[in-house]
Amino acid sequence: MRIIDSREEIAKIDKENVLGSIEALPDQLLHAWQDASKISVPESYKSIKNIVMTGMGGSGLGARVIESLFADSLKYPLIKINDYQLPEWVNEDTLVICSSYSGETEETIANVKEAIKRKAKWMAIGAGGTLIKMAQEYKVPYYQIQPKYNPSNQPRMAIGYSIIGQLVLAAKAGIISFDKDDLEKAVSAMKTIVDKDQAKQPALRMKDKIIFFLAARHLIGAAHTINNQLNENTKNFSADFVIPELNHHLMEGLKYPSKNPSNLFAFLIKSPLYPERIRQRFEITEDVIWKNKIESYSFEAKAETKLAQVFELIQFGTYVDFYLSILYKQNPAPIPWVDYFKVKLGQPLGK
Repeated sequence: MRIIDSREEIAKIDKENVLGSIEALPDQLLHAWQDASKISVPESYKSIKNIVMTGMGGSGLGARVIESLFADSLKYPLIKINDYQLPEWVNEDTLVICSSYSGETEETIANVKEAIKRKAKWMAIGAGGTLIKMAQEYKVPYYQIQPKYNPSNQPRMAIGYSIIGQLVLAAKAGIISFDKDDLEKAVSAMKTIVDKDQAKQPALRMKDKIIFFLAARHLIGAAHTINNQLNENTKNFSADFVIPELNHHLMEGLKYPSKNPSNLFAFLIKSPLYPERIRQRFEITEDVIWKNKIESYSFEAKAETKLAQVFELIQFGTYVDFYLSILYKQNPAPIPWVDYFKVKLGQPLGK
């Protein structure tokens, strides 16, 4: 029997119950909606000219999802910041949404301080810590995550809370359109991922490979989400690329090193909701990958809306990442090098 088929053997490796957090992702969405919907956002927050969304690692994923998912409907320019410094143009006409699960991420706290200094409108999302205390002190809107459905207590596994919290706050500020019907379609799509063997198959093929994810349009942020979690949970090197941009350079890099066919694995993320020209590019790209003798796997999103497809992919991808970590007999929860780095910088670990 394969190790990934035994719940008992999995539990011996998955000591913090990351699998429990993955299985509870739909519940995270519903819980986040229930809590975040109660938040009041002043009318003045709708009088803006641009948006900045800040956050590091897992806390920055919501911005990536919103940026790609609503690219064709955003009412204002939006940029994401994964650094200490806000753009020079940030001012009283800017809305800054700051996300940090721990509430102690030093880059995000620096962003808040700068937003205050620039007199920008700002909001916060986190489970507590300095970030939430500052939001309370300055009386700005904030969503405090109560991670009931994250038994692993790993910040990156609270992705349902983080993304839905940011979607709700953005909608309340008039930036995007997002309602209960959108949420229910997303949850329904996630619950279609019930055949765990479907996720086990790519995991078995991805073992001992360098993985590169290929996505387009509304699924770019979701692709980065599963790439981020693969890095942290599986400790496997991976990267994500965007069609059509990669068609202008990356394909020429498949030839060398000569060991590429043995070392690389392409994970293509397809959707019937992509424009026809993008779908055509995926088919030709897959052909180029095959001609370079590189193994690949194609995931086809099936949900009826773009937003539902985002969460369908995230749910499927987190299962794939998890099973790959179990195949390595790797506890997916600890992130020793991230912790090492924070200790060296004198940062709190911030769980």
